[in-house]
Amino acid sequence: MPRSIRVCAVAIAAAAMIGFGTTSPAVGAESVPGQDAARVIAGEPSTAEPSSEEPSAEPEPPSPEEPSPEPEPPSPEPERPTSDEPEQPSSEEPAPPASDKSVSEPDAEPEAPAEPTPPATSPSAPVAPMARATAQTVITGFGPGVHRLAGLDRFETAVAISSRFAPNVPVLYVATGADFPDALTAAAAAAHRGGPLLLTQPDALPAAVRTEIVRLAPARIVVAGGESVVGTAVYDELAALTPSISRLGGSDRFETAERLIADAFSSATSAFVATSRDFPDALAASAASRSLGAPVFLVDGLARSVRASTVDAMRALGVQTVRIAGASGAVSVDIERQLASGFSVMRHEGHDRYLTAAAINESVFRGSGAPAVTSVFIATGSDFADALAGAALAGGLRSPLYITRSECIPHPVAVAINELNPSARVILGGTGAVGDAVARNSACAIVWAKPAAGRITDGFGPRDPICTPGGCTQSFHRGVDLGTGCWAPIYAASGGRVSTAGWVGTYGNFVKIAHGSGIDTGYAHLVDGGILVSVGQLVRAGEQIGWSGATGAASGCHLHFEVYQGGTQIDPVPFLSLRGVRLG
Repeated sequence: MPRSIRVCAVAIAAAAMIGFGTTSPAVGAESVPGQDAARVIAGEPSTAEPSSEEPSAEPEPPSPEEPSPEPEPPSPEPERPTSDEPEQPSSEEPAPPASDKSVSEPDAEPEAPAEPTPPATSPSAPVAPMARATAQTVITGFGPGVHRLAGLDRFETAVAISSRFAPNVPVLYVATGADFPDALTAAAAAAHRGGPLLLTQPDALPAAVRTEIVRLAPARIVVAGGESVVGTAVYDELAALTPSISRLGGSDRFETAERLIADAFSSATSAFVATSRDFPDALAASAASRSLGAPVFLVDGLARSVRASTVDAMRALGVQTVRIAGASGAVSVDIERQLASGFSVMRHEGHDRYLTAAAINESVFRGSGAPAVTSVFIATGSDFADALAGAALAGGLRSPLYITRSECIPHPVAVAINELNPSARVILGGTGAVGDAVARNSACAIVWAKPAAGRITDGFGPRDPICTPGGCTQSFHRGVDLGTGCWAPIYAASGGRVSTAGWVGTYGNFVKIAHGSGIDTGYAHLVDGGILVSVGQLVRAGEQIGWSGATGAASGCHLHFEVYQGGTQIDPVPFLSLRGVRLG
């Protein structure tokens, strides 16, 4: 049945009046200049179909003129703009959604919002009858370049983020800005249902937030959490701003998450699981979940099992694949084993919070069938507030959310973002949270580390071929050999993405890492079963990637280490020496 109808001009006017490794390697560093993305984008669709770069084919855009009683063939749209709109919506007369606006409906079948399904629902205050336009999700996308969404504080930053949503949103989620657990799940639910997420103080609704809610004119407000996190005074004030309001809170953060998910999702084949003890891993998952139609469940990551009600909630939705956000230090191996007994389990992890977020985005936004990425969102990894509201917007635009240091982008994360080549980069928060260097796409200094301990047993240059049962080497040695002994740890010499991990001829078991700027490193003769990374994985300098061995054309256990510049092997010794690392 149709999801939107035209509304007469009188109704519109009436609505408008409502006012970790085993050995620590030596390290060195060099600075890397940033480079800006330049691919042009016309708009970012957020419909259920795969993204395209032709957003003009919007489903039934609402007409700004008075509707005709009889359906007439649509006339050509007059003067459709050919350029992207600026960050702030135009203040001139209303016009049809332009080509930089995304129109979408919630993923799940829309249901009557006045009848919330969860058991915990507070009575809503009486609301005077009002004429409202039909609720739908219209999001203003981002043109090429860098855009910063920021306010004077976390509440106003959330308002700046929600300002990309046009009025008459189907739902608005409100969560406390003082803590993160409730909003982590709420952000994924908001993205799924096509609405923004705003933050509030526990006992007072900030004036800027109230003004934004009036502008958004939501058909329904969902308050995430019990009265201890969003007080009754705030709830009552919110109730006067919408025809329908629900409080979805439980006895703890886990039950609150379950109730938010039960309300927003009727079914799901995938679900994310993240620890409730910290926020970084769940932030990227909340944004990425929209593209998978997946909820985000919270667990006590250090516990040995997931509570039965969470498992039951997953089964009730029809979840088949559980995606764990974070390494075993965040969500325990015991939990992984428990979930693996009833679901297909994937773990998305990195060496730190920044690489974990990148690993989540890697799994969702790269590869065949992945949505086209025209914009990326970047938020600080040291605080949660800005990224909470940002995750709902990023999810609505089917865009990844990365986290960063305030002063620069961690080098492996910069590599991952640059590989996506987005035309728009959206910075969440002010310069105190995410500095101007990040806005300029400046990567943190490339850190270099010694790939292995041991003396140099053979250098770069001409030598007699060596023949072994594994084959014969060439007459020019294109790397250096380090006498590591057998089963010694091998480390990434710098951060980057693994491009090769497997058997390669006389190299035996071989790992190659792309570091960006035309620099690659190679690690040969690793022991059978000694490759600890996979193709596509992001690693950082000093992270263990394998164990030494004698596979391929090797006469004994050692590491054959290579450095490539522009695709050509060069002598690793002077290269690393210039970067503060001495081999041997």
